[in-house]
Amino acid sequence: MDLFAENVTLRTARLTLRPVLLSDEAVIVRDIGDLAVSRWLSRVPHPYTPADFHAFATEYATPGETFVILDANGPVGCIGLEPVILGYWLATRVHGRGYATEAARALLDRHFSQSDQPVASGYYEGNVASARVLAKLGFAETGRDMKFCQALDSDRPHVTLVLTPQAFTRA
Repeated sequence: MDLFAENVTLRTARLTLRPVLLSDEAVIVRDIGDLAVSRWLSRVPHPYTPADFHAFATEYATPGETFVILDANGPVGCIGLEPVILGYWLATRVHGRGYATEAARALLDRHFSQSDQPVASGYYEGNVASARVLAKLGFAETGRDMKFCQALDSDRPHVTLVLTPQAFTRA
């Protein structure tokens, strides 16, 4: 199964990663609309509206690259590898459960089974949880810069990272 095929669904022990559906609107608007979530993301406005979701779902969420993360109770976040930049977010109600690491590991495992192209990612300084997730996956810091955060309408200190297939295998 091709990572970039439209009908890709990935499963882990606790999670399902599937394409974004228009029916995800209410839960995604609610969860990413929480400033405790959106403040750590660069391209997400606050407040987040149904129109923002519609643009995301129809213009930006590429099937095979962008996934809704579901646990046993339904959608809990999103993750994407577009095309070699990993990004993700989770609803605050599921923080601390290891879902980000589990979902990212599944997506990265699929990527590196088909490609040896490194993957980039990053996080805003102060986002200890994302720093920990990316370190567990084997990402290594490559630099620091300032990056605009749409939700806070300001430039913020940002850490950039890269993951090679070898580092992922070691992790």
